[in-house]
Amino acid sequence: MDVHSHLVFGVDDGAQSLDDAVDLMTEARATGTRLVFATPHIVPPYLQWDASRARLARIQRNFAALQARAPAGLEVRLGFEVTARPHRLRADDDPGRFRLEGTEFVLMDGPQAGPWHGDSTMERLVRRIRAEGLTPILAHPERRASWRREPPDPGFAERMKNAGALLQLDASGLTGADGPNTDVEARRLLAAGLIDLIGSDGHGKRSPVRLDIARDMAAAVIGEAAATRLVDGSALGL
Repeated sequence: MDVHSHLVFGVDDGAQSLDDAVDLMTEARATGTRLVFATPHIVPPYLQWDASRARLARIQRNFAALQARAPAGLEVRLGFEVTARPHRLRADDDPGRFRLEGTEFVLMDGPQAGPWHGDSTMERLVRRIRAEGLTPILAHPERRASWRREPPDPGFAERMKNAGALLQLDASGLTGADGPNTDVEARRLLAAGLIDLIGSDGHGKRSPVRLDIARDMAAAVIGEAAATRLVDGSALGL
């Protein structure tokens, strides 16, 4: 099961066409994935990746088109990747509308390669989602280790975990494709038992929608059984 991918074409920096999305789904199925969540970005006001009615309608239309083209044996569900922003903390902003389809989980965008929009409110959004009876999943905490121009923050992942988030490691972080230090931090988090899920964060050729290589690399750190639990859906009860 892949909890994090950018299959919905033409709505963010993921797949840019239906054919692109089909190629990604085909590779995912061929490498062992049976369920994938398509999680387009929700990042107002960045690049108009907002949750406006018009954009959500476009996401729904494009998702329906790719779902119709999913290869046999691959289930595709809709979700979102929500960036922490101050207005997401308001009582009238319902985090439940962004949950992963068929679950009580909400995928949150984690740290980027450097300081970004959501950093100051990330922990508060974790607590806000928990207060609604939902469980936040924080994407790619290993990226925090790549920050070079800021004071080191070795306790970031631990703070997010203590606030109530599940932690989702990117396959591209573990393989080193995400840049300096992310692979070292990914292995540290695995060895410390802090990681709950591995997701592809698949966007295309740079980061395909596949988990097999990362699962095998994780197994070298924590063993076959533990690595399998990070990709088999058990963290979400699926």
